[in-house]
Formats: sequence, C-alpha cells, structure tokens
Amino acid sequence: MEKIRKKKIYKNIYELNINFGKSKSIKNINENYIFNGRSVSAICFNRKLKIFYFIRQFRPNYFFNKFKVKPLEIVAGGIKRNESSRQAINREIKEELGVAAVSLKKIDSLIIAPDCLEEITDVYLAEVPVIKKFEINNPKEGEFIKIISLKKNEALELMNKKSTQNLVTKYALLKIRDIKI
Repeated sequence: MEKIRKKKIYKNIYELNINFGKSKSIKNINENYIFNGRSVSAICFNRKLKIFYFIRQFRPNYFFNKFKVKPLEIVAGGIKRNESSRQAINREIKEELGVAAVSLKKIDSLIIAPDCLEEITDVYLAEVPVIKKFEINNPKEGEFIKIISLKKNEALELMNKKSTQNLVTKYALLKIRDIKI
C-alpha cells in the first residue's frame, strides 16, 4: 500500500514523498510533479478545401532546445475553471484560428506524460470555416501564432520525417490517416 504526502512548492508544482510499503528494501521516493490538469486539443480541418489547419507558436521548450523551426501543433489549450471541455475547445479554436467551429466531435482523451508532468487532454475533430487570416496575435494569452494549412498528403508526409514533434500533434497525424475529407 502506497502512502503519499504532497507539498505544494509553487502554483501547480508539488513535491511528492511516496512510500510503497513497510519493507526495508523499499525506500521513500521524493519526486517533483507538475499538475497541469485538463486540457483540450483539436484536429481542425475544412471539408470544402480538403485541408487541415496547424499552428506554429513560441514555446519555452523550443527556445531552450534551440529549434530553428518551431514544430507544427494542433490547436490546444487549458480548460479554465467553470468551463466544460467543449466550451474550452470552442474558445481555443476562436483564439488560435480566429474562427468558430462549424462542428465538433470528441474522439479521445490522452494522458500526456504520466510521470513528472500530469495532463489529460480531450482530443476533438473540428470542422472549421475557410481561414483567411494566417497570423493571430493574442498578447493577452501570450500567443503569436502562424496558421499553416496542409493537404492530407502533406500532413501525412510529416509522419515520415525524423524531426522532433509535439506528442499530441503526432497522435493527430496518425488520426488524420483515417479521416475522410
């Protein structure tokens, strides 16, 4: 039986002291843990143009790892207090693509990194209208986004590249193979 003590270090960062039993061979484990909570992600597409919309934006991880080109991502963001998953993805699509979703279908829920970073994201398939503005500046949210449109075959080519990719976006690319548009 494990016994866990949690100590808040900063905002959503905790130090966990975990004891897995009474055996002398089992030691206590101390681990820092970041709890991001719940989030949403969306594979966005336009049926008429037969394209998928991705975004590129600044991320501290990209800066610290000195990426020359920011990896493509799908629309994503956190669920705010008193907001449903569906409300959150609608808000994120509006913030990151500048349009309202035509239709939404939840297709999955994923645990992002079940070790030191805990986040569960609900993944949606979102049909969106044609996008005409391909740069979104949202300083309130700290987002400066370039929107990238790709045909299905162009998106699938990304699966064959050996470049570093966001895990949820990689998952989305696998799902795009099965989407008929």
